[in-house]
Amino acid sequence: MSDLKSKTIKGVFWSFLEKFGSQFILLISQIVLARILEPRDFGLLGMLAIFIAVSQAFIDSGFDNALIQKKDVNQTDFSTVFFFNISIALALYLILFFAAPAIADFFRVPQLINLTRVVCFILIVNSFGLIQFVKFKIEMNFKAIAQVVVIANLLSSVVGISLALLGFGVWALVGQIIGIYTFRTILFWMKSSWRPSFVFSMKSFKALFNFGSKLLLSGLISQTFENIYMLVIGRMFSATALGFYAQARKFQQVPVATLAQVVGNVTFPAFSKIQDENERLRVGFRKLIKLLVFINFPLMIGLAIIAKPLLVLILGVKWLPSVPYFQLLCIAGMIYTLHASNLNILKVKGRSDLFLYLEIIKKGIVVIAIIVGLNWGIIGLVVGQICTSFISFFINAFYTGKLIGYTIPQQIKDVSQAFIITLIMASIMSIGWLFEDQYLTLSYQILSGISIYLLLAFATKQEAVMDGILILKELIPLRRWKNAKY
Repeated sequence: MSDLKSKTIKGVFWSFLEKFGSQFILLISQIVLARILEPRDFGLLGMLAIFIAVSQAFIDSGFDNALIQKKDVNQTDFSTVFFFNISIALALYLILFFAAPAIADFFRVPQLINLTRVVCFILIVNSFGLIQFVKFKIEMNFKAIAQVVVIANLLSSVVGISLALLGFGVWALVGQIIGIYTFRTILFWMKSSWRPSFVFSMKSFKALFNFGSKLLLSGLISQTFENIYMLVIGRMFSATALGFYAQARKFQQVPVATLAQVVGNVTFPAFSKIQDENERLRVGFRKLIKLLVFINFPLMIGLAIIAKPLLVLILGVKWLPSVPYFQLLCIAGMIYTLHASNLNILKVKGRSDLFLYLEIIKKGIVVIAIIVGLNWGIIGLVVGQICTSFISFFINAFYTGKLIGYTIPQQIKDVSQAFIITLIMASIMSIGWLFEDQYLTLSYQILSGISIYLLLAFATKQEAVMDGILILKELIPLRRWKNAKY
């Protein structure tokens, strides 16, 4: 097996452990916090999500991807981006500090003044550790990233839960999010040997910015519209209503966004190394798509089916209004990893200009969906997300076909088998409503869903299953694998 392929597989493994391990820790802490705190507390923090996300996009400035994509990156490049990131972070924090009263007036919640000024301090903290994070990605050292992120999330969860038990309310959530970035930055500095040189090169800056500027604008647009629903719900409804939506979105994003990030973090540097070899790129991307839908389709549909008993069990009855939002978001999440991966190909091929152009088009569609969806309240907004997710896939996949010859019909054909066996799985799981006891229903649905899906996958000889076995052979090179044939 080639060195690049071996590094990619091991990178996926460690990135998987990092994302799912850290998300599992945060998920457990969120379950505990959800039982202690009120929906309004989560809604208050959700109101600030868009400001934090957009500011973070400014700090990244597309330079992280520019550094990864550049073939001859050097110490001057890293140092230049390091000092630029810190400067931008300081400037943005000052802007948000003085804009805090205006933000509070917009949402009609005076409490947001102090919350904004404290929470947004994470921008400065995070800017100090971004280069170490990027260097680990370039080196495909996802084991180091996994160790840092898991430990940081564990420590910050202890901080958040402790503050909640002491009666600090929403400030427990603030303590947790600040703790995450503080611990990560400290641990990245301890783990990495890289240190900045006191140099700032305009030549290096211009070269990186030429690629990164388009991704900066794309990132700003993407982050704005990724969180615009939080902004709209917080302004048009209430902090409590936003809390229900935010919790549903958070639980949906644990598997969806995590899977997309795992794949993106590993495949972007790996695919960038073969960006000029379209045949290898197409073969690798096709295998990736098949593996993604094999995991994501049954996961999303399965979660949508068990949503009510699951959320009541882990969060409590007070979070019951989150159920319909979660179910609809799971449907939108089915396609998210597909259109996100297709979009990643544009970055691999260095087409940041096209990346930006498509983001503008797609976000225009989101605006239309929001305007129309508001007529049916929060449910209408979430249904709009489903529609825009599917449209985004077709737009992104069209250009993947143009760039590497992997067309929309080919992609649909490749995902169709996983979709069909997912529907069969869903129909059998749905019989669970016949049981009166919700715990019996939940147990039946989970066990029947997993067993039926895996049985059908092996019976139809899904390519993703065979690829999964090959990945295990790479990760666990036991002697008995050598004589196994598939």
